[in-house]
Amino acid sequence: MEKKNDKISNGVYDTIIIGAGPAGMTAAIYAARREMKTLVIGKELGGQMAWASAIENYPGFLSIESFDLITKMQAQVKGVGVEIVTGEVSSIAERKDKTFLLKAGNKEYEAKTIIACLGMAPRKLGVPGEKELNGKGVSYCANCDGPFFKGKIVAVVGGGNAALDAAEILSKIASKVYLVHRHQEFKGFEYLIDEVKKRENIELVLDSKIKEIIGENKVEKIIVENIKAGGEREITLDGVLVEIGRAANTEILEDFIDLDPESFIIVDKNQMTRTEGLFAAGDFTNGSDFKQIIIAAAQGAVAALGAYQYLQMKEEKE
Repeated sequence: MEKKNDKISNGVYDTIIIGAGPAGMTAAIYAARREMKTLVIGKELGGQMAWASAIENYPGFLSIESFDLITKMQAQVKGVGVEIVTGEVSSIAERKDKTFLLKAGNKEYEAKTIIACLGMAPRKLGVPGEKELNGKGVSYCANCDGPFFKGKIVAVVGGGNAALDAAEILSKIASKVYLVHRHQEFKGFEYLIDEVKKRENIELVLDSKIKEIIGENKVEKIIVENIKAGGEREITLDGVLVEIGRAANTEILEDFIDLDPESFIIVDKNQMTRTEGLFAAGDFTNGSDFKQIIIAAAQGAVAALGAYQYLQMKEEKE
């Protein structure tokens, strides 16, 4: 393995990391520290962290703005000599010698290993005010942003385990929680449903959907429409936590991976997929049921060390 990264057009990379979120950034740091020739190709710096506001559960910081944490990670990655290319990988091909050819934009890149860290994007409501008030009361992570709503009034949107869990957590923090669900029945664990229904400060708003989120510089109220009965209701509140699921774009990987019943990528203890040399880390893998920044970062470190070990063993065989 070469000691320093060359320009993109020069030679084969020991590893190319797809994704510039916490898993991808950490993988890049660990790969570079193993003297691997490394390149990061990412569509958006920070990945899902960019959707958070302040982060209060990352070791070393009592509280840090997501932009500041992303900037620090980026600086550290560049500091160890890794180049970050802004772009989207459109295709991956495996060669006979078990190396990979990736295409991003109008360029092609060669890699001995790949570490895919594509993450999962939260599904959006797609209503007026959602985009404008993101980070100003609109959130997609109750675990991340829940403490900011202490003593306030919030709405949780969704009807699955994620929404039920968010409502239960927030009922201990916020003064009032509205749980807005499109149907009459919930799709979640019975114990969670029972727990939510027991909480006096949780109000169920069923057969309903949010039509609009309103506010100037922060969330001030929502307009809720009853799908069955018709009519609208205005609710004054401080925050909206959207928990209607997350989706991962695994299309470019589908020829190389296996998915579990919940559509997460199956990886081994070193984060390698069923394809030798192709590793995956972060929220879209089956490595953990808990989707947190620190867990994604840890998986990125494991994937990088796994890729290094794989190359070492491959070189010994050859």
